[in-house]
Amino acid sequence: MDDSEQCQFYVKRKKRFCRMTVKQGNKYCGEHRNIDPVLGTNEDGILNVKRVECPLDPTHTCYETKLAKHLKVCNAKRVIDMQPSYIVKGINLDVNCKNPVHVPLPQLDQSILETVLNKINIAYKKLPTFPEAILTHEILEDELNNTTYGKTVRKHLLQNASLLKHLERVNLIRENTCFIEFGAGKGKLTYWLAQMIKKDSSSSIVLVDRSSHRHKSDNKLKNEDCSLGVVRIRADIADLRLSSVPEIKEFNYKVGIAKHLCGAATDLTIRCLVNSVQDKIKTHVAGLIIAFCCHHRCEYASYVGKQYLAKCGFTADEFPILCSVASWATCGTGLSKETRVKNSKEESKNTNLTKSSAAIQDREATGRKVKTLLNWGRVEYLQDAGFDCQLLYYTTFDVSLENMCIIAKKHNVH
Repeated sequence: MDDSEQCQFYVKRKKRFCRMTVKQGNKYCGEHRNIDPVLGTNEDGILNVKRVECPLDPTHTCYETKLAKHLKVCNAKRVIDMQPSYIVKGINLDVNCKNPVHVPLPQLDQSILETVLNKINIAYKKLPTFPEAILTHEILEDELNNTTYGKTVRKHLLQNASLLKHLERVNLIRENTCFIEFGAGKGKLTYWLAQMIKKDSSSSIVLVDRSSHRHKSDNKLKNEDCSLGVVRIRADIADLRLSSVPEIKEFNYKVGIAKHLCGAATDLTIRCLVNSVQDKIKTHVAGLIIAFCCHHRCEYASYVGKQYLAKCGFTADEFPILCSVASWATCGTGLSKETRVKNSKEESKNTNLTKSSAAIQDREATGRKVKTLLNWGRVEYLQDAGFDCQLLYYTTFDVSLENMCIIAKKHNVH
């Protein structure tokens, strides 16, 4: 193709020029003409016509004069029209709040960081002591005794066994209940829950995830003797109006479950459940159990414990700093595994190395304090919504660095 016939817009993402053809005398194709001083022409090539972003999908443009016609046939409209009624854009977001600017810790003024670290220590001292309650469930006994499994498989089995036993301990395993796994992924937690209650035809499980996964564990249940109804919903938790999901309406109780739900997704899940309780279409949420993960990926706009942090003296601008410090709990060393092992062996011989190791341990401890503070903010939010809450360590630190979970139960559920 002659260069004069090809669009001259350079696509940075693809590191090449656009390959669309252009009208004679134009430098850009219709999609990229809005960046040209000559805004475009009509079919006769005479009148300048402005191109505007499509309000349904700003990734493409159309002629301003043809916008009304375009909106009737736009592919984005078809996707919106096909969405089920329980998808409501941004329903679980705090629309009145914006995320503050994130500044990496190395670029932060040292005095600002020290101020935040001081607030962390003061707030943490006011928290109660959290129990360690490591349980196991007989449904996973054979799996846990299987010596052929590697360390990774075994650690997930241990976590699932403890979470499910806690669910049973607080009497959230009952008939006529719909269990909703948020951020379900491949549905491993759902699979073992289903093994516990597979003969209970009065109950059901709904899995929620925004992505489609291969080799899902819930598919195995279709080939097993399982009386449960198992449904998978593809949805972003931010947009999920739980009270409008038809598959959950018929059940007396609804229980939310999640394991290692990353950062902001945890807050979206908690707000989704609370919103469904407060919705005009009342949803009887009996309780929830969530194992936390990835506090460094929390976002201020979606975080539910903002009032608690404000009581502790933290400002909105300090929230990204808290999230960065939280990462110290799991990656505070900045060293490879081999280097950490080597340093551990040489610590007793090298005073400087011992001091360095102590500093790293202090960083990790501070990171864990931040994680606990963020978790406690979630506890207070749920308490204000009428839930009795427990914050505890459900597994050992060597099984998972993210070893804390929240168990919440509605006041009127016995």
